[in-house]
Amino acid sequence: MKVGVYNLYWTTFGGGEQMAGAAVDALSVEHDVELIGHDPLDLDEARERLGVHLDGVSFRSVSPDGYAATLASADYDLFVNHTYRSVAPNLAPLGLYFVMFPHQLDGAGPRQRLQAVGERWAAPVRLLGGVARRGGSAIIDGPAVLQVQPGASVVRAVLRARMPERVVVGPVRAGASQVEYEVRGTTDVEIDLDPDDVQAVIAPRLVGAERSDRQRLELLSLSVDGVAVSPAPDSARQRLVPVRHADFLRTYQKVVANSGYTLGWAQRWWGRGDGVISPPVRMRSAGDKEQLIVSLGRFFGEGSGHSKRQLELVHAFRLLVDDGLTGWKLVLIGGCGPKDREYAMEVRRAAHGLPVEVRLNAPGAVVDAHLAAASIYWHGAGYGSDLEQHPDRAEHFGIAPIEAMSAGAVPVVFDAGGPASVVTDGHDGFRWRTLPELAAQTRRLIDEPERRRTMAAAAAHTARQYDVASCEQSVRETVNEMVADRRSGR
Repeated sequence: MKVGVYNLYWTTFGGGEQMAGAAVDALSVEHDVELIGHDPLDLDEARERLGVHLDGVSFRSVSPDGYAATLASADYDLFVNHTYRSVAPNLAPLGLYFVMFPHQLDGAGPRQRLQAVGERWAAPVRLLGGVARRGGSAIIDGPAVLQVQPGASVVRAVLRARMPERVVVGPVRAGASQVEYEVRGTTDVEIDLDPDDVQAVIAPRLVGAERSDRQRLELLSLSVDGVAVSPAPDSARQRLVPVRHADFLRTYQKVVANSGYTLGWAQRWWGRGDGVISPPVRMRSAGDKEQLIVSLGRFFGEGSGHSKRQLELVHAFRLLVDDGLTGWKLVLIGGCGPKDREYAMEVRRAAHGLPVEVRLNAPGAVVDAHLAAASIYWHGAGYGSDLEQHPDRAEHFGIAPIEAMSAGAVPVVFDAGGPASVVTDGHDGFRWRTLPELAAQTRRLIDEPERRRTMAAAAAHTARQYDVASCEQSVRETVNEMVADRRSGR
């Protein structure tokens, strides 16, 4: 098969991109794989930064507009969307969507207006993007996506081009055929819809920087089943139509999450979630164990991002010291940007007088050495947050705790999010809800070295379930299942 793997953020070389790279490696063994993104990508740099092979693959650049990726998807047998918060529909016969964590898809405002005014005033179609009002005209400057009411059968539009150009039109549906028109002067285009279709697209072949200043594509008129609609994207009747944000999910055969925690929220917010493919975790080497507790995670406070709660971990360690603990050290390691430096300094001030080290922006060799030597690993993301209101503040998966487990450190993790589904309490680690509980569980491990060694071995065994090979195998099994389902007509 020809496979496209879409990630808008390849060049950030983050954890999400590592997983996308693992998916590429898994599929490139048997398929022709192309990476899809926006910023130019040096494949050699990607191999080095992401720790992946990327054998025999190529890179394709598209506009950052998500619907440019939608148009590109039509060129593949399988389209894999691995872009965080993407709502780009899929046109390939097979579509696989990875959700790192769901965002809420809200159309409450238009629904309330529709109820107040009445459905008869709402337009039969709503323009979702790609059309801008300029000088009183509706100009198509990218893929123009139309949301139509269910049951519509045909969309007609009249286009006018200053220069001849190719335009692709069709329903937004997995495997749907697209029709290409050459627009010269004024041209009528028509899109036939199936009863279940809810979106259609009118898209110039050239978008963004590919378009010259002389090109101008105007949407003169628009109708659905003979009912005329204003082509202006800001018309009052169009604004009455609720945006069905979740419609894009219907174009994917599988929506998979990175953890059971993420899957639960995807099912709750999106009504979709077909399984879990865990990110690949690099297995670490264990060394001679020291009286050392380690925690990894970027430094930022509650109001600044996905806090790892280093300040609270220091408070918990002080409880241990005040209770008479000696000879043990806590090391907090993580990246820190300029805007979060004050939080890191607050952590250092709180640790004054304690055997605590704060290592900012430490090189990889330092991280490796500390994980190899650590006897216990602490993780606090999600603590102190209202996770019912802000579920994203818990760890979505938790690569760092599993890396520590692979090196033989016993994890003591906050009892929420991804780590809580990895750690079996009392077997390969502990889960905690309060700082005194964190301190008490840690003291138990310190005071019972034989138990600590047994749990460390169990933790390393658990970690191996999340290695790179396991991730790649899960990707292949999921795709093979999709292919089998399509062949059988399911």
